[in-house]
Amino acid sequence: MNNFLHNSILYVNLEQVRQNVRTLLEELEGKALIPVLKGNAYGLGLEELGRTLAGFEEIRTLAVAQVSEGARLRRAGISGDILVLGGVPEGLLEVGAELDLTLAVWRLGVLPRLAELGRRLGRPVKAQVKVETGLHRVGLMPGEELSALLEEWRSAAPWVEITGAFSHFADLDDRERTEGQFQAFLAGTAQLEAGGMDIPFRHISASAASEFFPQYRLDGVRIGRRLYMDHPTRPKGNIGEAASWRTWITNLRDLQAGEPLGYGGHVRMERGGTVATLAVGYGDGLSPDLVRAGGPVLIGGQRARLLACCMDQTLADVTGIPCQVGDEATFYGYDRAGNFLSAQEVSLLIGD
Repeated sequence: MNNFLHNSILYVNLEQVRQNVRTLLEELEGKALIPVLKGNAYGLGLEELGRTLAGFEEIRTLAVAQVSEGARLRRAGISGDILVLGGVPEGLLEVGAELDLTLAVWRLGVLPRLAELGRRLGRPVKAQVKVETGLHRVGLMPGEELSALLEEWRSAAPWVEITGAFSHFADLDDRERTEGQFQAFLAGTAQLEAGGMDIPFRHISASAASEFFPQYRLDGVRIGRRLYMDHPTRPKGNIGEAASWRTWITNLRDLQAGEPLGYGGHVRMERGGTVATLAVGYGDGLSPDLVRAGGPVLIGGQRARLLACCMDQTLADVTGIPCQVGDEATFYGYDRAGNFLSAQEVSLLIGD
């Protein structure tokens, strides 16, 4: 029975997530694993995954992109270190400090503001310096900008605790640029330390870098996608997919060749056969591009082809597949019988 009262359910195998974490911890050989839970933990449920990951004694820091995500983790009972990776709107810095989140210092002027908040709270605000190395989103560039930051820090030091520094690679396919970013980060952290700022923890690698560039691990690695799935085009084979998305068949109809389907009649039956109506559409997150590409969906343990979709319903060709109204359809992951349709395979039909 569908106890959630929704037209589809996303199942997350927490034991598979735990196994992936154990694999990653072994692979990192003592370097810190920093789970990245941005985007509602990649759409899989921030609070539940946060509690699961915080249960590992080896994991000391969880990372998010926004203060709101950190607030949700605090409300979920997570008391450990939570690092906000992105630039924070000015009006949310105070909330982040009150929640004892570790905030990024990504431009001049942020550190004095954090010091002001620390004085008001009566305790230092934790922060990490975001060093700009070439992605050009947020961060302070080595040289003049980091020198100016050091001047701000000397006045603010009693009320801001710098717990580390980080950066992010822009294009791992460009080996020369990647190495240049790495060296720029090392130069930036060396500049800060030469100016008297202790940088106890440095990190620049994320999931893809962790797979192919172990030399960039430094003190820790931020892992998002690899908590839940392997590399889409060059899988290592040691990370299992953790999510399965299923809905139900609500109607079956036999149609003749040439019959139009959906709005506008742009899709027509290539041959006579059976069409199943599924209980979700693009309003539920199903990609219209995937449907236009004729992507697969598991029905009765077999691959049916998606034909057309509306906001809340989708049509699939189930000709020759034994099925009935009420049967489940799996867009990716595992069906109840253990048949598997990789989310990575599906996504690659419409782009990386």
